[in-house]
Amino acid sequence: MLRKLVLKKLKPTDLTFFKSYFSQNSQSKQKGFNLDAKVMQGQGLFPALRVLLEPLAKKATHVDLVLFGPGLAPPHSLARKVKIDAKNLRLNGELIHDPDDEPHRYEVLSEGDFAVMEFEGDALPTSVKVVLIGADSAEDQGLHSVFRRLLPDPEDSMIALEETVLQATIDEAAPHTHHPIRNWLDPVLLEEVGRGDAVAIEKVNELLPRQGITPENFRAIKEMATKTGELGEELLKQYFDSESLHGVASHEWVSQVNAVSPYDFLLNMHSGETRHADAKSTTGTFSTRLFLSTAEIRHALASGTPYDIYRLYKVKDGSATLRVARDVRPHLDTLKGLIDSFPKGVNVDSLSFDPAFFSFELAEIQIKLSTDA
Repeated sequence: MLRKLVLKKLKPTDLTFFKSYFSQNSQSKQKGFNLDAKVMQGQGLFPALRVLLEPLAKKATHVDLVLFGPGLAPPHSLARKVKIDAKNLRLNGELIHDPDDEPHRYEVLSEGDFAVMEFEGDALPTSVKVVLIGADSAEDQGLHSVFRRLLPDPEDSMIALEETVLQATIDEAAPHTHHPIRNWLDPVLLEEVGRGDAVAIEKVNELLPRQGITPENFRAIKEMATKTGELGEELLKQYFDSESLHGVASHEWVSQVNAVSPYDFLLNMHSGETRHADAKSTTGTFSTRLFLSTAEIRHALASGTPYDIYRLYKVKDGSATLRVARDVRPHLDTLKGLIDSFPKGVNVDSLSFDPAFFSFELAEIQIKLSTDA
């Protein structure tokens, strides 16, 4: 899943959102963060934000706001708004007071500090998660130094933040193991953890060496990975049902009847040929690793039926992008000796693959779940 991330440099007009700063700078009446309209309405965020806010009461939409930091400070949950205010976009509402049990929490913030913000929601924001990074907070100094390179000019205000850049920043700054920004794990990484990928699990243990992932959260991660797979199969069925030029005359959704089937669909082609199709779905990009069980590999090699992989990626909100690798048997044939070479009593349940291991067609097919389906 591609997240809606931005990096914001805090100006005096943003800092008056906090009661501690507002009290010392009461000449400013603003009580919110300015949101750069070009960034907020850019690709991957909320392109129609202003248009959708205009007809709403007070030109505003309510959001759940959760603040982390500065430093290691825990989550502070509030309700605020994203709105059009004097022709500008803002995250605002009531002043943010220091929590009762942390009476000086936000006093450390000053001009030039940063807010890493994650917005959730489809057409309109529904929630905002913010990690505050303060230069005067010992736990934030490494992160602050790296973020300063991303917004070096005093006039710089806000940029869209790619997940790879955020992860590279965390890797370089190496913040405290309990720093809240470390909990912002890439959802695709978590998806891979849910599927049991050893590389992903090792990465999480590096990022969270002490707390790791709680059993409750791990169950939720596995459930989300399962739902992504189910949605991918549903989207693929709709694709086979459509009049697209896929060459499929009829199909049988085998995994709906047999949950342990080594393939998901039996395809009867217009050419008279029969093929087996396996859906491999991810919320991430095409390059996210895909998994094949050894049962699937053995079946693909032994059945005598062409075995196709349908790679569904960017699976989200009833849509996905599709690429296809036709008859992967020649690629898998190189693994047969390896799988058969394990000593008696040793079994490997599945293997993860870089999609580049297979010869996927270059054509990208867009699929959207029909509301009538």
